Amino acid sequence: MTGGLGRVAIVGAGIAGLACATALARAGVDVTLLEKSRRPGGRVATRHVEGLSFNHGAQFATAHEPDFAAVLAGLAARGIAASWPAAGGDGRRLSFRPNMSALPAFMAEDAATAGAHLRIGRHAAFLHRVDESWHVRHLDAADSRPGTMASEGGELSGPFGVVLLALPAQQAATLLATAGHRFADAANAAVMAPCWAVMARFAQPVGGGGVRQSATSPIAWAAREGSRPGAEPAADHWVLHASAGWSRANLEDSAEVAGAALIAAFCAETGAAVRVPVDLEHRFRLIVNTRSS
Repeated sequence: MTGGLGRVAIVGAGIAGLACATALARAGVDVTLLEKSRRPGGRVATRHVEGLSFNHGAQFATAHEPDFAAVLAGLAARGIAASWPAAGGDGRRLSFRPNMSALPAFMAEDAATAGAHLRIGRHAAFLHRVDESWHVRHLDAADSRPGTMASEGGELSGPFGVVLLALPAQQAATLLATAGHRFADAANAAVMAPCWAVMARFAQPVGGGGVRQSATSPIAWAAREGSRPGAEPAADHWVLHASAGWSRANLEDSAEVAGAALIAAFCAETGAAVRVPVDLEHRFRLIVNTRSS
């Protein structure tokens, strides 16, 4: 089944890219995985600031399919994953230890054990079609601006029989356009839901539970990091995810402006009056997912 694939390149080492790389490598395919960030994981991300951990991307994992459920069960048995009661979901929402980045770290190790070759810090900048094969030009991500496309320079890897793009649709569209691929227009038309994420610490504990969810507030989700299973005692620090509607309306605001507005809304809703200024803000553009968890 896999013999006709030849060598395979996967661009993007988020959860999808890592899972695909592992499956192909286990089937005997020669796989090269290119990731622009300093570590795998994509939107399963953790930032460390002043001794505090902020899980500012995916907040938890919930399995809907048997294969992924088996992965999560195995991680739970090893103490890497645990139910996060504060997050709701009838106990099916799992967080990871010591943070959410433990999931992609485990998956990357699994992929490497299976034989996949992971290249970190490589920004895929051009797809070259040569006869019946593909070559991927990639640059040092530390020296490349996001979205940079270049037909020269960097490294040229290949030939590959197949290139898989495990990227957000708009990023995939830009790369596909370098090859004049017919999928570029479809990827560019994908509907995306943006999400402003704010990471903040407070001088005094914020009242209420560990997770706040709202369908009417500018803040759709707020999580106290200390409420996660196995979390170490630390200053009260939170991740706030703005709603898609608010994020879309304020997408081009500066981080300072958007962060200050969301912190003000959070303080108004919780009664928190004393806070330490915002540490970090980040914008994610997420594909709309209508499946309930």
